[in-house]
Amino acid sequence: MVQSMTDNLAVLYLTNSFVDQLQPDRIVHRRQKTSSGGGASRASGGGGSSSGRGGSRVHGKFLIRLKPVITQALIAIIDHENWERFFFLYDSQSALLRLRELFEAYNNRDATISADIRDLTDNSDRSAAAATVLNYIDKKSKETLKRVFLDVSDQELQRKLFAEIRSIRSSRFNYHYLIMGSDMNELNMTSFRHGGVNITGFSLLNASNPKFRRFRDEFWSQEERLRRWPTKFDNLQGVVPLSAALMLDGMEALVRAHEQLPAVRQTRRQADDCLPTLTPAYPAASLSGAIKSARHGAGAGFEGLTGWVEFNRTGYRDRFRVQVFEAGVKSELLPISEWSRDGGFRITRSKLRKKGLRLNFSNRTRVVTSILSEPFLMLRGNTSFDGTPLVGNERFTGFCADFIKQLARKIGFDYVIKPVADGNFGDDSNNGTWNGMIGELYRQEADIAVAPLTITSKREKAVDFSTPYMEVGLSVMFLRPTKAESDRFGFMKPLSMEIWMCIAFAYLGVSVVLFVVSRFSPYEWYMSQESGGPPGRVINDFSIFNSLWFALSAFMQQGGDISPRSLSGRIVGSVWWFFTLIIVSSYTANLAAFLTVERMSTPIQSYEDLAKQTKIKYGVVNSGSSKDFFRESTSQDFRRMWQFMEANPNVFVDTIQEGVNRVLNSNNDYAFLLESTMNEYYSQQNCRTMKVGGNLESGRGYGIATPSGSDLRDPINLNVLQLKEKGDISALQTKWWYEKQGSCPNQEKDDA
Repeated sequence: MVQSMTDNLAVLYLTNSFVDQLQPDRIVHRRQKTSSGGGASRASGGGGSSSGRGGSRVHGKFLIRLKPVITQALIAIIDHENWERFFFLYDSQSALLRLRELFEAYNNRDATISADIRDLTDNSDRSAAAATVLNYIDKKSKETLKRVFLDVSDQELQRKLFAEIRSIRSSRFNYHYLIMGSDMNELNMTSFRHGGVNITGFSLLNASNPKFRRFRDEFWSQEERLRRWPTKFDNLQGVVPLSAALMLDGMEALVRAHEQLPAVRQTRRQADDCLPTLTPAYPAASLSGAIKSARHGAGAGFEGLTGWVEFNRTGYRDRFRVQVFEAGVKSELLPISEWSRDGGFRITRSKLRKKGLRLNFSNRTRVVTSILSEPFLMLRGNTSFDGTPLVGNERFTGFCADFIKQLARKIGFDYVIKPVADGNFGDDSNNGTWNGMIGELYRQEADIAVAPLTITSKREKAVDFSTPYMEVGLSVMFLRPTKAESDRFGFMKPLSMEIWMCIAFAYLGVSVVLFVVSRFSPYEWYMSQESGGPPGRVINDFSIFNSLWFALSAFMQQGGDISPRSLSGRIVGSVWWFFTLIIVSSYTANLAAFLTVERMSTPIQSYEDLAKQTKIKYGVVNSGSSKDFFRESTSQDFRRMWQFMEANPNVFVDTIQEGVNRVLNSNNDYAFLLESTMNEYYSQQNCRTMKVGGNLESGRGYGIATPSGSDLRDPINLNVLQLKEKGDISALQTKWWYEKQGSCPNQEKDDA
């Protein structure tokens, strides 16, 4: 529409919109609803014929495109980073057109790219849509390195996306984000200024351009007026909108073109100037032609706010440069390369990441700091079994000693193990000074920390961590209840003392009633007669002793050698038999439970029980991630537990071994909170402690730490992943947790 209007009316039109530069005649994908919270589809490009760029580009006589098309720069980055598959998140029509332009460019190449497209505009709650899509990528994608293409122009949605990226683990090592839709100098990247995420973006605004710097200073000298539009300039001090810079460059191009018009072409406005039969002698055509053909004259192009400004015959920017910004997990956001049509992709600043490069690490011995904590690192002693003195790394044994040996052999460096001087893992005091292993790395006193060192966001700001080599969770250690001593009257426990007394009285009462009934009933009396002899005396079988015997034998389910003859006696006997049937059945059921499963109950069954009481004290290591977890938690239970520990400073311990010993020496009045792996190890070792309930929180992990920007960071990260995939780390854990310690001989299976 814009093309037809400008061509028919001969109106010069300068635009910085990408939509105006491409014909929106077809879309790259078919929209469909998915459960991920937005529109989704898959699209791919490459390996087929193309209609060419001209099939989609708009070529108008009077259209001047101020904003360059950076598709070729994007292709250079994709090729450099080897992006074959990626997620594409968008919020506008222009984003889809940029993606189509990218696919059409790949149609003439041998390489193929594919995209999983996610629409962020289908959900009315864009914040929820951003969180849903990012969590979907985090959980569903099986790629080792997840690549996410963010083409989002809405500022509010950008803020929500960046907040989500910072809040979830997707901002870690195995994620890479490519930003489009906005100039990097326009975005509020304060939260990523010092790294924390692998991110790449483009910018036309070069801060080293003197002309741009002067304009920026003048632009923000009117800050009081700019603040009247807070939605545009809030929290963006010193930022110049790209649209403003482009429009000023367009105005300068227009002025320069006007100055180049022949003197005979006067700028008079007549009614027939707008007729479609216009000749190039008229203003609009003359200005358009002057702008497009300026490159052939003496004044070809000029240095504008957005770099070199020059247009080709179709009205597109030519010979421009694009800066490429990049930030790593621990490297700040900086321009690291640039792209131009003549020079292509060129690295202007060396990156910390090296791809496909095996570095030489043998030039010096690395210092490995660790902490003496079973089973991770232990001292063997000063001599071996044959009396040979032990020196150097041979003095140490344990999981970490074997682990660092494998890593050093695979990467190729020499090392010496040095236990941390202050015996702490690493915590920052109020003045920002780090102690423990983190402090030694921060002060460059050590090169690597291999220990049960938990990865936390606070520590990540001071040092670099590898991918977790062991997943852990916070758990509760408590004293294992001991089996009760044998009780000679234990057979009476299934029934209470009151029941036993009632049974005894019932036994005596039934016996007396049966004796009395038998005495008064004539049917219980009979004449005794010897075999073959004359009749003897009249007798009654139910004497008082026989009545007691009959009741006892019936109670024991044995029966007797006598039975009632009278109706009244048989009624009494039947009632007693029914009573004994109920009692014996109940007793047998309860006795089976008491004899087959010895109940070993503990005062607490979970951390919720700890939080609800104050009799049993509980604590953590005084300098470690567990203390930080409780101190910074927002959960009501965890906040209550932290307040209890803070009110009782004596519950804190200096080392894990001290905490375990305190549990062992307690009288069921102290619980120790520590990582689940350590809890399992000590439970196997001493057989007197146990893990109570499930983990307090999951998602924690032990990692190998290096100083920020260390040359060992990436090789260690890669080799940790390889050792995990091969099962070598699991084998080491089995060796030091179970094979070296064995299992408790009297441990119940249900205690796990």
